[in-house]
Amino acid sequence: MNLNQWSLRSRLTIGIVLLSAIGFGVTFYGTSSALNGYLVGQIDNELNSVVGGTAMRLDRGATIQQNEEDFEDHHRNRGAMAATAPQPLQRIPTTLSVTLLGKDGAVKGELGGDLTSTQITDHLGTFTNAKAVATESKPFTIKADGPDFRAIAVILPRTGDTVLVAQSLDAVEKTAHQLAFLFGFIGLIVLLLIAIASRYVIRIGMRPLENVERIAEKIAAGDLSARLPDAKPTTEVGRLVNSLNTMLSRIEESFAARTESEGRLRRFVADASHELRTPLTAIRGFAELHRQGAVTGEVETKELVARIERESMRMSALVEDLLVLARMDQGPKMEIKPVNLSELVTDAVESARAAGPGHPITLDAGQEIYALGDANRIHQVVANLLANARVHTPVGTNINVSVNQSESEVQVVVSDNGPGLSEKDREKIFERFYRVDPSRTRTSEEGSGLGLSIVDAVMRAHGGHVSVDSKLGEGATFTLHFPLN
Repeated sequence: MNLNQWSLRSRLTIGIVLLSAIGFGVTFYGTSSALNGYLVGQIDNELNSVVGGTAMRLDRGATIQQNEEDFEDHHRNRGAMAATAPQPLQRIPTTLSVTLLGKDGAVKGELGGDLTSTQITDHLGTFTNAKAVATESKPFTIKADGPDFRAIAVILPRTGDTVLVAQSLDAVEKTAHQLAFLFGFIGLIVLLLIAIASRYVIRIGMRPLENVERIAEKIAAGDLSARLPDAKPTTEVGRLVNSLNTMLSRIEESFAARTESEGRLRRFVADASHELRTPLTAIRGFAELHRQGAVTGEVETKELVARIERESMRMSALVEDLLVLARMDQGPKMEIKPVNLSELVTDAVESARAAGPGHPITLDAGQEIYALGDANRIHQVVANLLANARVHTPVGTNINVSVNQSESEVQVVVSDNGPGLSEKDREKIFERFYRVDPSRTRTSEEGSGLGLSIVDAVMRAHGGHVSVDSKLGEGATFTLHFPLN
């Protein structure tokens, strides 16, 4: 029989019943032992009280009457015998017996023991004075075919005979048997009631676990939104339910994040393929035109080569941006050290002014402000924000750059007064290859669509973040947040 194949409810019920049975057994053993000891002690006290007076009278010359005739004669002549002879011990109907033994163990007289099934004299054997001395006048047990006897032996100083006072243990044994029967009968009834009650209580207590099982089946079927009903957090089941719900929430979030990540990856691969296909197609087309001799003039040839060069540069920039994002995803190795943001932003602004003279740029770098980070990556981030402002705003749009420091962080702010962003664009502006609405102006300086994604990845790698605040028609403000701690 393999208990592991049984249900938890059945095993718990059996365990409770077995423990209860063991408890009943221990209780019965203790109670029986205590009761038996008490009853035997009472008999020992009675034996001690009887043997003292009996031994004294026998030692003074009393006799044990052996038959009815002697008893009647003694009764008729008790007045005379009281003056001339010792008072004999009379036979009485009791389980208590008094036996007078000679030095050789021979029975000289016997009194009492009439209510016992067997007589003590049938089990004495060769009880001699030596055995009596060995008992040291203390109670001892005599084994018998039926009920045992409890006895005490005293040697008479004058005659040297032995007085043996014995009491049958029949009543004690019957009491013990009756107690065992009652314990057994009542114990079986109580164990049956315990089994029924424990089964019911366990069923009630395991209802939350049944709910766990039911919810687990739903989850196994693919329903990750399933949750266990709330339970008291102070109980074991309540703590289990809370832990499982927390685990389920994290699993659901992980699967959702995984699904979203896979979706982004598929979109990224598709967008990257599309973005790379466009310049490659252009380069191949221009090359075909040149190979077929469609372009013959020197000027036309130079223009064709220039277009091929621009498309190659565009593809190269796209590949570089993809490599940057790939390294960021794998955990970038950056040289983190104190960076003078005021100086770094100033250099980036000067480069942007040279690249886009049609966009006036104002700078408020203040005093030297430092932050921990990689100087090259931070310069790339600022340059990407400035390039984004130039690309997506008309010529003549003002761009404002400032560097600020608070108690908890350093901020680099790049703002413009261009067409701004819609709420939808603000939510997705940092996604890879995301294109803004047509309402957002775009110049001929086409970007790869990865600039702001790189900004977001680099800032997260620095333990900071980038935020955007914009409304349509009110310009856009991008803020780089560098933590001080």
